[in-house]
Amino acid sequence: MKKNILGAAVIFFVTLAFLLMLDDITSNGNHEPQQNNVEVYDTNEQPDIATLDEE
Repeated sequence: MKKNILGAAVIFFVTLAFLLMLDDITSNGNHEPQQNNVEVYDTNEQPDIATLDEE
């Protein structure tokens, strides 16, 4: 009886870990990484307006 409960618990946790891993792979696989562009100016060349490029 004790071995059956232990075996069921192992199967349960392995299945749970597999489903969580599968969910993580499918949810994060479709996103593109976000890139931030930074422009560097010398002290005398700084523009007066701040620009932000976002898509």
